[in-house]
Amino acid sequence: MPVLDFQNMQQIQRLTDILGEEECKRLGFLFEDERGVVTLSTAGLEYLIDIEARGIRTIAEAYAAGYQCAAEFHSTANENHA
Repeated sequence: MPVLDFQNMQQIQRLTDILGEEECKRLGFLFEDERGVVTLSTAGLEYLIDIEARGIRTIAEAYAAGYQCAAEFHSTANENHA
């Protein structure tokens, strides 16, 4: 049985409850090091913040949120270089 990173234990548990451990690892949300310690990745944390906390439930909603985020980023970047 893998050991969980104590500082991120609640987030790791939430992700595995939603998606399952193997799917989280496949997506790069969790990774297990050579000592067997399971750690939350930045992508996993962002999933919890950007998708789960916002109540996004469908692929279309996730796509729209990602598109909107990228559009806002590029708009801000262009304003800063003008």
